[in-house]
Amino acid sequence: MPLGAGLYSVSMGLGIGIDIGGTFIDVVVADDRGLRVMKLPSDDASPAGRIIPSLIALAGGGTYPQGIDRVAHGTTVATNALLEGDWGRTALITTAGLADVLSIGRQNRSRLYDLNFRRPPAVVPRSLRFEAKERVLADGTVHVALSDEEIARVVAAVERAGAEAIAVCFLFSFLRPEHERRMGAALSRALKPPVTLSSELLPEFREYERTSTTAVNAALMPVVGRYLTDLEAASRGANVACAWEIMQSSGAMIPAELAQRQPARILLSGPAAGVEAACFVGAALGCDDLVSLDMGGTSCDVSLIRRGTVSKTTRSTVGGYAVALPMVDVHTIGAGGGSIAWVDSGGALRIGPRSAGAVPGPCCYNRGGDEPTVTDAHVVLGRIPAEHSLGGLGTLDRKAARAAIGRIAHDLGLDVQAAALGILRVANAAMERAIRTVSVERGHDPREYALIAYGGAGPLHAVDLARRLEIPRVILPGNAGVLSAMGLLGADTAFDVSQGVLRPLDGVTPGDLLAVIRGLWRNGSRTLSGRGPRGNVGYRLDVDLRYRGQSHELTVPLASDLGAPVLDESAGSALLDEAARAFHDAHERRFGHADMQRPVELVAVRLRVVLAGTGWDIATLGAPPGANERSPGTSEIANVGFLDDGWREAQVVHRAQLAPGTRLRGPMLLLSEESTAVLPPGCDGTVEINGHVVLDVHVG
Repeated sequence: MPLGAGLYSVSMGLGIGIDIGGTFIDVVVADDRGLRVMKLPSDDASPAGRIIPSLIALAGGGTYPQGIDRVAHGTTVATNALLEGDWGRTALITTAGLADVLSIGRQNRSRLYDLNFRRPPAVVPRSLRFEAKERVLADGTVHVALSDEEIARVVAAVERAGAEAIAVCFLFSFLRPEHERRMGAALSRALKPPVTLSSELLPEFREYERTSTTAVNAALMPVVGRYLTDLEAASRGANVACAWEIMQSSGAMIPAELAQRQPARILLSGPAAGVEAACFVGAALGCDDLVSLDMGGTSCDVSLIRRGTVSKTTRSTVGGYAVALPMVDVHTIGAGGGSIAWVDSGGALRIGPRSAGAVPGPCCYNRGGDEPTVTDAHVVLGRIPAEHSLGGLGTLDRKAARAAIGRIAHDLGLDVQAAALGILRVANAAMERAIRTVSVERGHDPREYALIAYGGAGPLHAVDLARRLEIPRVILPGNAGVLSAMGLLGADTAFDVSQGVLRPLDGVTPGDLLAVIRGLWRNGSRTLSGRGPRGNVGYRLDVDLRYRGQSHELTVPLASDLGAPVLDESAGSALLDEAARAFHDAHERRFGHADMQRPVELVAVRLRVVLAGTGWDIATLGAPPGANERSPGTSEIANVGFLDDGWREAQVVHRAQLAPGTRLRGPMLLLSEESTAVLPPGCDGTVEINGHVVLDVHVG
């Protein structure tokens, strides 16, 4: 959970969260009237064309000209551009002899036995990589100085190439950034394309990861820049006067202008917001150990929250491209409500990764879709009532869903209901494997966790998955279908900075460590200056450590507090002592052994500068009085197909009717405007504050 969340929250006037996924645009507005939500198909070529009218509609037809505290946005624009290869024409300038780093990479194969495996194309083609005669050695010594003549030669070559963006990554520049800075200044003076310096974006070791991250950032700058410029222009045109903030992959917000300069930080924007929101809800319910399951229309994102802390990593790949910036550790699979069911050449039923998306969407949306999807299977089995309005789509077409599933049934030699059940079982199997990947394969027993399920489709599958994994408790957050958008509101504004060190820990003096921390603090606080409540700036300090000779390191938390870090000699000495002790403990927990006598190496220092109190306390946000009210005493019964219990009559309950303390017992369908939850027979639970539902699964 971000530093200051809840504890340091301040009075807010108006907050808006907007999350754009592959199938829906989710909008939430929080103010003194409570919380209002809207879910729209993301079928517009210009997202601004849907977002701004949505804000106006939620305002009751008026405008939001004044008093907006935050417009927080999660977007897939950077992710989609990288996955689809739709990036700007990018040039890379690197040290002489290193132009092929992007092509060589780590020589890893994600599919070891696939003889037809092909790596994705390099972000920068070989013809746009330029070498400069300069050299810094591993100890920071300048071996070959960068001359003015060499700078002029490279600038002229890049100009002839006609690049839209430029990445500069010199060898060991994280120790001596002067060469990159001189080259970057010359490029900026002579050329128009934006320039990314690795020493500013990622001043850490590992040449391939640093080069890849810098190249990805530069390539995304034209795409993300146009998107955010258009969005802010549309806001001004509609008199929505606000400063946009964008969710980072690390689970914190940054100003839109910084996201334009460093778009590689927002690659996992939407999934990160959902995991942060799950962490908030879990804390409010007294549950700090969670497996989060975010199942939307296109994909399913799974993550682990342990002891109230979201799992994060700095060694990720997105679409096959290494991006070594801080990210929420999310495992993504192509299993969403819109994932298409098909039969492979061997006669096996498969789900995804292709998705029907928003256009044409599942067949039951009645928008031209003609391929069977997971959502169609739910409609056929009565798990989503056809007459229930879902995400602004109106009522659903059950006849079209049956026809689509019928085609799969014919290919498999099954009846329609059996084929629909098969589709759900295959989708569940994929999600079960994803949960095991982030838990069992990393030494965590899922039976010791609660499963928190959200997204439009997550609550439909949650209890069945919990039974398979013997997870005893399931949490269905209030407004589960738009929880990622709520996570945008709840996240604090923060900026992560780091500095590579690569020195034996016993050779680092307190003064050395404090000098690095001071530099990081100046960088991070300067970036966020002028934003957020004055006096609520805080920090979190981590270090990357490893035993000398290891090829991997562990990130160890050292300190976090409000205010600037205390930087005196005694504090530095205490931090070094704590770093060694904490690393041995962390190594013992992670790998089952530690060697107190083995030398430890300090790889990097990391600092998160936080504007504590900029996020809303989303766990206590509820709908405004009277929202979505239905007549008391309404009783509905539906015939529902359950995976393990056959067809049963189930009570249909609208979540807006349920007061805190209400006891629930399956078989039951819980309906809301943005999601549907399925409670099989033998499952019961309780409605908690603000509509959060906690279910006891009764496994074993």
